[in-house]
Amino acid sequence: MIQRIQTVYLALGALALIALALLPSIWQSVAADTYGWFAPGTAGAAAAAAVVAIWGIFLYADRPRQRTVVLGAQLLAVLTLLIVYGGFFMAGTLDVRPTGEMEWGRLTAMVLPVLAYIFFFLARRGIEKDIELVRSMDRLR
Repeated sequence: MIQRIQTVYLALGALALIALALLPSIWQSVAADTYGWFAPGTAGAAAAAAVVAIWGIFLYADRPRQRTVVLGAQLLAVLTLLIVYGGFFMAGTLDVRPTGEMEWGRLTAMVLPVLAYIFFFLARRGIEKDIELVRSMDRLR
């Protein structure tokens, strides 16, 4: 069913990655100015993970396939995380308090892929619980 908790987790993870791709701190950072691959790589990986997560929402009838698709979304979220942290690290801007005051845009850009991964993990865990529930119900018949 589409009203399962996994749907909420997948939608929240997709929204986190879409918000990451729309953040101005990604497009106007030192990493984006220094490395040409940073902004399009981040936006592309985040968009791909969001699309895969949304696709996973509509696979509710085929739970094993949905689990595989959500695993793919998790891997794409990790790729997004590596691109963001790698770009900021290589540009020397990984610190979110370089001048004593918090840079919320950069902190948000660093937290959103982690949140998306957590949401995808929770969705996959819920899918696996559903698979086990169906298996246990089949044994009782």
